[in-house]
Amino acid sequence: MQTSLGLSYTQIGALITVGWVVRNVSSFAAGTLAPRYGSRMIIGISTLAAGGAMLLLAISDNFWTAMVAMIITGLGSGAALTPMMGLLSPWFEAGNRGLAAGFASAGGSVAFVVSGLLVPWLTDKNPIHGWQHTWFIFGLLVIGIGIISICFIKNPPAVKSDSEPVPIGPPRSRWPMAAYKAPLVWMVTFLVFLSGWSQGVFHTFFATFIIREHDVDLSDAGLLVICMGVLGAISGVLSGRISDRIGRGQAFFLTFLLQTVGYGLIWTFPAVWAFILCAVLIGLTLRSSYVICAASAGDYVNRTFAAAAFGLMSVGAGLGTTISPVLAGVIADASGSLRWTFILSSTATGIAMFGSLFLHHLTQNRAISAEPPSM
Repeated sequence: MQTSLGLSYTQIGALITVGWVVRNVSSFAAGTLAPRYGSRMIIGISTLAAGGAMLLLAISDNFWTAMVAMIITGLGSGAALTPMMGLLSPWFEAGNRGLAAGFASAGGSVAFVVSGLLVPWLTDKNPIHGWQHTWFIFGLLVIGIGIISICFIKNPPAVKSDSEPVPIGPPRSRWPMAAYKAPLVWMVTFLVFLSGWSQGVFHTFFATFIIREHDVDLSDAGLLVICMGVLGAISGVLSGRISDRIGRGQAFFLTFLLQTVGYGLIWTFPAVWAFILCAVLIGLTLRSSYVICAASAGDYVNRTFAAAAFGLMSVGAGLGTTISPVLAGVIADASGSLRWTFILSSTATGIAMFGSLFLHHLTQNRAISAEPPSM
């Protein structure tokens, strides 16, 4: 795509950055609008828009057309994702939300593997127009998913509960301000900011580091990436169930502990065995923060506003993912090696470990205060 359109590295970076920024804004806006207007149509229409934007990318012939398509893609993907994950809380009780979120997130991991296999095959088969075929196929797939979403997704059901009533259709005047005032929601937002920060560095520079500085073969690096995608599908279900059993804070702690070890291995013992072990550890926790975040969205606010809480958390994760690669690049240029950039990842997850313990402490106190006094 870069060669066909004559794009510079700066223009490629601008396309990616603008797409991420727009997606973050869209995620927050969709979370705010979902309780008021319902999730079903927002998800369906946004998915159709994202698919149409991919078709526009397939026929782009200059930078500005591609930029418009990336903006629409960011709007559509962000607006579809937040209310989709927010639907889990109204549909499932707290003891099963983690497992449900894990199965839902497995789709993202499967897409990670499919794209890793399909994109190289299409581009190798037709080096000149393969990138266009890729966008065209993905665009049609996403449009089909959008149509299925409109037909089959249902808005939150009525749940009769003395402690947490969830109406079918929230009043038009209801805005989810409670989600933005909840301290526990902000605490989780901080944790996933650190998670996005660490993963932003890792996903940007891991493959480049092992290929350029340690002569790992491109195909072997690809196998590691695919391995992480496969393990990621498992990690979502596993970590979601663990969070249902031991609590969101402790599940976050286990996730960040494994990630701290994985990132630390890269810059302390840069060798092939360390790269493989790191890939396994990161793969086993690839979707964990995302799943625990989605499960916790309905734990700390009324389930009607779970999409709004998840939208705020998504903004935190997106900010971390957007900011950290820039700082990591500065460190790499100053040190002359990508090795030291992974200090940023391990430091972030180390801080998040202590934050997770604090979150567990807060939720324990909240549970104790909610218990009725003994007679």
